[in-house]
Amino acid sequence: MTQFNNYSLDPAVLQALDKMGYHTMTAIQEMAIPKLLTGQDFLGQAPTGTGKTAAFGIPLISRLQPGSGTIDALILGPTRELVQQIADELNRIGAEKGIQTLPIYGGENVFVQKEALRQRTAQIIVGTPGRVLDHIRQVTLNLTQTRMVILDEADEMLDMGFRPDIEEIFKQLPGGRETWLFSATISPEIRKIADQYMYYPEEVRIQPQTMSSSSIEQFYYVVKDEDKPRLLRQILKSGEDIYGVVFCQTKRDVVLLTRKLRDSFPLDCLHGAMQQSDRDQVMEEFRSGKLKLLVSTDIMARGIDVDSLTHVFNYSPPADPESYIHRIGRTARKGESGTAITFFTPDEKYSLDALERRVKMAIQKHPDSTVEFDDNPARSGQSRRRGGGSFGRGGGGSGSASSGGSRSGGGSGGGKGRRPGGRPRRSSGGGGAPQAARPEGQPPSS
Repeated sequence: MTQFNNYSLDPAVLQALDKMGYHTMTAIQEMAIPKLLTGQDFLGQAPTGTGKTAAFGIPLISRLQPGSGTIDALILGPTRELVQQIADELNRIGAEKGIQTLPIYGGENVFVQKEALRQRTAQIIVGTPGRVLDHIRQVTLNLTQTRMVILDEADEMLDMGFRPDIEEIFKQLPGGRETWLFSATISPEIRKIADQYMYYPEEVRIQPQTMSSSSIEQFYYVVKDEDKPRLLRQILKSGEDIYGVVFCQTKRDVVLLTRKLRDSFPLDCLHGAMQQSDRDQVMEEFRSGKLKLLVSTDIMARGIDVDSLTHVFNYSPPADPESYIHRIGRTARKGESGTAITFFTPDEKYSLDALERRVKMAIQKHPDSTVEFDDNPARSGQSRRRGGGSFGRGGGGSGSASSGGSRSGGGSGGGKGRRPGGRPRRSSGGGGAPQAARPEGQPPSS
């Protein structure tokens, strides 16, 4: 296993990592850190829970010099929870070197954030796209000297309709910057972003198949929609010591399910309409063990990083196989075992088949599941739906952006991938017009 001290990292960063108990690299860290130390644009596929924040935070802080008085790096993330988590980890990594990170997101007093920005003590800003754009428009955030920009969970930002905000933000960034992009999936939309804003990016992928764990027991139930709450309640009362997350497709599902189960099990939920203080309280109670179950959409669950989860429940099959890997990977961490349970309705046999075929793994039918799949779902009027379990990326979101008010716009675009020859360009945010590209071998000074 590769150690952090094998690389030319800043001694103060190595000291901070030692205090944090970070010694051995994860796969994404081992693949990304050497490349990010050299000043290249970077495109990485890595799900949450693989040490991705440290993968970009360690080389970023190693390369910065304290006391610049400018915003040297901007990090964009989809949700308040993820933004806060990134900021917390980067502040720990930068503690010994004196590099400060400031989180900015909706739901927090904007005047407090303005005052923090005026002090010019933070060299790294991490924020949701909507709130970052708000500060740019109010002339409280100046990105003209920002040398690095990082898009984290880029696929989720596009799904949440943040593409127009991201494009506006890129218009404020200087030429010659570095762009690093991390995403759980590399979709055509992600390719389009890479083509438009990146210059010869180094690309690293962790294949979805490698993210599943042999220590995760995977089961499915066949159950009618109306019977799902009763079945889940029955499983929760089975006597097992359950501490986990239930993934729902929509905010409405989250709210309705929480209401139905709250009286029978210590649980709560996260959704985009909650006040930040309420969401912080829920997470505090969940991490402390006071709550045993958290009901959430995929988007709101980004940033939830709890190592001791025993169970993951897919209340509906996820939107695509990589999301399934991402979900179940939240249990069985650090050598522990875990259980993943997915509910399929009788007409969703195609979803199970597609999932097993694409992720190359068998999911066992639970012995207690007594309902069978329909032989011919179309005959009963249950044709393949384009929502929850169709693996279509369409229906899996809370429907609200997390940077303050709702930011629709659906601007995820329909990128066609790389241009012939696989040589993406770096261009400005203004309608894709090319800007002066940063010459190869000439990264920003650090």
